[in-house]
Amino acid sequence: MTKQVIEYAGIPVGITVPEGDRLKFIAVKYPVIELDGGTYRNIVELQLAIHDHLENATQDNQAMFSRAANTSAPSVARKAFNAA
Repeated sequence: MTKQVIEYAGIPVGITVPEGDRLKFIAVKYPVIELDGGTYRNIVELQLAIHDHLENATQDNQAMFSRAANTSAPSVARKAFNAA
């Protein structure tokens, strides 16, 4: 496992770093700060956690991602998740 940048709606929200056989999430955006330090079995499990967290987030936190997801940016940037 290697370090990866995690994006949601084209916006970097954190990174993952290997921790044993799991991935540790380091948040870099306030809307996902509550997930900071969490460990996940894989990227998919982390993506689901971020998605669920943001679905239950306040409207102010969702607005940033909504604008990014609905811009006319190229389709690669419009994917909900991207791990580079």
